Amino acid sequence: MGRRRLALVYGTALAVLVADQITKSLVVARLGGNPPFELLGSFVRLRYTTNTGGAFSLLAGFPLFFAVMAVVVMVAISIYARRVDSPWVLATLGLLLGGAIGNFSDRLLRGPGLLHGEVIDFVDIGSFPVFNVADSAITIGAILLAILVTFADQPGPAGEAAGPAGEVTAGPGRDPAGERDEPVGSDRPERDAGP
Repeated sequence: MGRRRLALVYGTALAVLVADQITKSLVVARLGGNPPFELLGSFVRLRYTTNTGGAFSLLAGFPLFFAVMAVVVMVAISIYARRVDSPWVLATLGLLLGGAIGNFSDRLLRGPGLLHGEVIDFVDIGSFPVFNVADSAITIGAILLAILVTFADQPGPAGEAAGPAGEVTAGPGRDPAGERDEPVGSDRPERDAGP
């Protein structure tokens, strides 16, 4: 795996993980046992809470299942990143990886037993489930990845297939390496092999 890929995937993941863990530590220290901190009245506020479910408190009560799934996702992202060249896709995979590691860290370290910890949530917006930085990174990363994959399948000019970042990968008169072939039906005269 090249240095550029390492920097994009794992650098992005590290940034998400650091932001996630710092904000969670601040929330535990400042909001644990205290009333919510209102940012926009009661509509947007910071409120300390925990959950044993997935992102946005989905399927609470199955911490071990989500811990195992997080490991599977992290391994899958690391493997898939080796097959991708687009910087946009690599950075998006970093968002997903950082979010998965952030919540996995809570399950690993913030509980009574190994892999039985609870995820710290604190962003409370209206009737939306309370979430954290890792949840946000996972959601944004999933949406961006879906968009990038969708546009990667769209044909470019003259039927050329565009890559995730818009790179032309193949098409009529172009070999897989991106070199221009002679157009079909070219009028260029053939050279004689010799006398």
